[in-house]
Amino acid sequence: MTFSLKITTAEQVAAAARAALLSDLADTRWQIQNGGITLPNGFHARTDRTTREDLTEALFALQLGIKSEPFSWKAPDGWIKLTRADLEQITAAVAAHVQSCFDAEEAVEAQIAALSDAELAAFDVRAAFDAAMAAPVAES
Repeated sequence: MTFSLKITTAEQVAAAARAALLSDLADTRWQIQNGGITLPNGFHARTDRTTREDLTEALFALQLGIKSEPFSWKAPDGWIKLTRADLEQITAAVAAHVQSCFDAEEAVEAQIAALSDAELAAFDVRAAFDAAMAAPVAES
């Protein structure tokens, strides 16, 4: 009979915990990034990749004169008529939301990197992400 002994070091445990936190962070960012936003006027905008592409395409078509305004758009609550100004506002808000999600992920990733091995188990990725999203944007 032979036995195999696998020894896991504290460093390996910490590396696995850090990797799990980073994976959870990426998933959290993706969920929030694609979860939609509500504009100040109450309009709910989808923020998934397909909708972002559709918004960009519609704006480009307006700029080229291929599409005229107002035009029909299917929103989560039904059909609406949008103008170029409406579309620019929605597209800008969606783009800002997506960028904020990436900025928050970057900030939380730095927090995770700075954690001691002992702090890893207690780190709340969602709370840290929400705090990063709510933090004022630092100017470059």
